[in-house]
Amino acid sequence: MFRRLFCAALLAAVCPLTGAHAQTQQQGPLDISAENSEILDPQGRLIYWGDVNIIRGEERLRADRVEALFNRRQDGGDGGLRRVIATGEVFYIRPGEIARGDHGIYDLEANTITLTGAVVLTQGCNVSTGERLEADLDGGMARLFGGEGGRVRSIFFTGSEGPADTRDCPAPDVPGEGPRPFPGGR
Repeated sequence: MFRRLFCAALLAAVCPLTGAHAQTQQQGPLDISAENSEILDPQGRLIYWGDVNIIRGEERLRADRVEALFNRRQDGGDGGLRRVIATGEVFYIRPGEIARGDHGIYDLEANTITLTGAVVLTQGCNVSTGERLEADLDGGMARLFGGEGGRVRSIFFTGSEGPADTRDCPAPDVPGEGPRPFPGGR
């Protein structure tokens, strides 16, 4: 237990979803694009599949499949997007930072992201792995857990150990074509 708490504290100090993120968090609309979609309006659900990209400011969520859940109002109208459930190869990307997992939940009401299954975090050359990531995007706190019988592992480069320029660090490949521009250059 002590190791997990120590790793969580260490990770909170240097991992991708930390205090600096809370100060620079982007607000605004979510731009969702995919190869296919299905609208299940009475249920308050939209399903996207095939190279799904969600963009909000400089942040991006990429997955194979996404289910977007809306709050339903008494009059049957849309009360706003509340949660995004992503499956397949799931990536949460910010400039210089990538978190990867097999399954992800982006709770817009609580402003949290949870990734599970073979989680890999990268920031520059630093890499951390585990089975579950819980990140509070408002408070800047992130916790990484090793799972049942598993362990959290982090590799941090300091001073002269790492490359002189973090741009020399290999970033994990993010599959898919990436977001496509809107017609007319927007």
